[in-house]
Amino acid sequence: MKKPYLLLTCLFVVLVILSVVRITLVNSISTTGKELVDLEAKINTLKKQNALLQEQYLQAASYTNISLKAKTMGFAQAKSQLNMAAPLPLALR
Repeated sequence: MKKPYLLLTCLFVVLVILSVVRITLVNSISTTGKELVDLEAKINTLKKQNALLQEQYLQAASYTNISLKAKTMGFAQAKSQLNMAAPLPLALR
């Protein structure tokens, strides 16, 4: 007669322990889910900022922008170009 009570008591204790474990896991998952959403939002904003900064960098580094800045600073384009790669003749005939 004592065996069914012992079995039922053990099953009840196991049930209580598993319920506590389940509640703890669900609570931790819900907390990490909120953190995950916050991190994804931060990632999206940082990606947008990165794209804007990349566009600004490419605009600042473009040849037309550099050319315009050089003209405003007073630099002029060279008129004659000296090519050092072509061999010069030794003597004219």
